[in-house]
Amino acid sequence: MRRTIRMVALPMLGAALTLGAVAITPIPARSAEAGAMTLYTDPASGQVYTKRCKHCVKLGEYIPAGSTEEIEQKVERRVTQQTQQQLDQERAAMQADEAAKQAQQQQWNAEMAKQVSAIQPFAQEFGDRWFKKISIGTLVYADYRYYSHTGFGPQFLTQQVWPGPGNNSFNSFDITRTYLDFKFTPTDDVSLRVTPNMYLQINTGTTCTTTSTSTKPITTKTTCVASSGDKSGLNTGFGQTADGDLGFRLKYAYIDYNTLFQKVLKVDAMRDDKITFGQQPNPLVDWEENLWGFRYTALTPWNYASLASSQVGVSMKGPIKVNEIQYADYDFGVYDNASFHAIEQTSTKQVMGRVTINPFGAHSRYDSFGLTGFYDYGYSNKCTPDDNSVVGNNSTCGHIARAAALAHYTAATWGLIGEWDYGHNAFSSSNLFSGSGPSDAIGITSPSPGPGDPGYGPWYKMVGNILNTQAVQMGWDFLGHYDIPHTPFTAFGEWQQFLPNTRVGHDPLDFERYDLGVQWLINKYLRIAVDTQAIQYYQKQFTYAEPFGPGVDKKQTLVPDAVPRDTHAFMLHLEFRY
Repeated sequence: MRRTIRMVALPMLGAALTLGAVAITPIPARSAEAGAMTLYTDPASGQVYTKRCKHCVKLGEYIPAGSTEEIEQKVERRVTQQTQQQLDQERAAMQADEAAKQAQQQQWNAEMAKQVSAIQPFAQEFGDRWFKKISIGTLVYADYRYYSHTGFGPQFLTQQVWPGPGNNSFNSFDITRTYLDFKFTPTDDVSLRVTPNMYLQINTGTTCTTTSTSTKPITTKTTCVASSGDKSGLNTGFGQTADGDLGFRLKYAYIDYNTLFQKVLKVDAMRDDKITFGQQPNPLVDWEENLWGFRYTALTPWNYASLASSQVGVSMKGPIKVNEIQYADYDFGVYDNASFHAIEQTSTKQVMGRVTINPFGAHSRYDSFGLTGFYDYGYSNKCTPDDNSVVGNNSTCGHIARAAALAHYTAATWGLIGEWDYGHNAFSSSNLFSGSGPSDAIGITSPSPGPGDPGYGPWYKMVGNILNTQAVQMGWDFLGHYDIPHTPFTAFGEWQQFLPNTRVGHDPLDFERYDLGVQWLINKYLRIAVDTQAIQYYQKQFTYAEPFGPGVDKKQTLVPDAVPRDTHAFMLHLEFRY
């Protein structure tokens, strides 16, 4: 037994000594780069092996001291420990910084809340006074026009002029109207509207037609004592014309008192009615423009003939409703005789009134069936107080009257207007020549085309005699539109027949005009239209004999070719409204 123990102990001691020898044996430089190795032992002999052997068991892994792997493990453990510590420190610093910022933000929010609370009454008052009470809008009219035939006649649109006969194919791009519309309602009682208008510049010409010469002891001085408008081409003259710049004038500036029938008289059916003072739309033109809906393509009948769209004065207007259904709408007032773009010179004033009856009721101002009557009575703006005192001065101070009767129906997709017009001294040569007129109208004698043809001088004189202060006008008109189903397109049209003086049995100036086109509604702010327009003098050509003399005789001046030439145009219109 002792021998057996001795025999086993000796090998185990040998293995231990071998391991110790291996452990203390210096490692060559090459082995320093070695990695960990697996050791095996034979239990019977106690021998240690570095490779697997028969009857051997795994003893473990051995990592030589100072090996690369040991160093890497130590470095990795140290780096990991340092990185974790650094991350912990940085996280703690960030948390502390965030806590400080949150505390500062809370303090700032508290201070800001105090400041906002302090200014809130002022800000609310400011908002109620301004932002909730002010509206700003704009309106722009633009067009391109091409004239296949040109002649003398009224302008198709405001500020549109063209050279007269002999200027076929004339064409032009135009900006005819630009509005900036400001509305302010500080309280329910009062509202204010101011609308400046930039438009095609109007200037009187500077061509001198009459001179005066004075001789002094030393020098002779010639002075121009009369000037004309601007000449255009061979035979046309514009008393007022576009000279290249856009001008500025005030279109509207008025104050509405809105609550007379709510707080003072307390008439429920008239609670929406108001009193207006200032430069405002007259009772007919603006109302009819909105009833038709295509003002940006053509003028309405009386606006085309002579009646301006805006006057300065005081008026009362509004609907009459029962249970929110409109049965009447009225507008009447007293105004200057001058239009909005002229200075008042008279001591008299003109009165205008319009009444619309909706016998079946209407849900809005222009809805359903209506019957409308309009009347205007005034005097020429040339009738100054000293002229008015001259007995028999009818040529300057004769009265002016206009009347219109309309029947109209507006449905969801179509509308139709029928109109009859009557006037007294309401159409003059300046109205006839507002678009194009002979140069004789501005004081420049038209040239003679040839022997026996004196130009337009005699014809211009004939026009003045026809449109004298005893002229009576009459006209018939139709306006309408139809929305083409399932499309953004609308067909529209206007036809007007006008007799400048019914007292002349065979008047060469009798004319008709039309505006026919199609509109494309791009969106609620922008629409364009293509149309054709014309003014046609429909009497057959003849030689006119002056009817205001002692009778037709050899001494009386005869005017050959008394019927003017027609004017035809094709136009592309644009309206932007916001």
